[in-house]
Amino acid sequence: MVHYPSLRELKRTLGADYRIRTIDWEKCLYRDFGNGFNVEVSGCSRANRKGVATLYLWFGEHAYDCLIVKTVRDVGRSAEAIGEAVDNLCEYSNSLIAHGYDSRDKLFHLKNNI
Repeated sequence: MVHYPSLRELKRTLGADYRIRTIDWEKCLYRDFGNGFNVEVSGCSRANRKGVATLYLWFGEHAYDCLIVKTVRDVGRSAEAIGEAVDNLCEYSNSLIAHGYDSRDKLFHLKNNI
């Protein structure tokens, strides 16, 4: 039987930049990049038996105006795999900002090819 680390174990291994938050009634790992973007790591609660995580890159601070910018599925449920995927999303968010995608409207148009 495969042992998947608990949310607390993952948070402890990944470090102080991560928090545990309840998002859509699920306890998830969460990291705010400090640049308007944040990431939700879903699928790591004890109830999940699939053994993979899904990462959501969000833009915005408040639920009513947040926008999912990118979704990364089937991430291994280890601190190493999650940490690497989150770091990649952080770099991606910084690249978006560098290319002028620094508002919800601009990101919405990019995501929907408008």
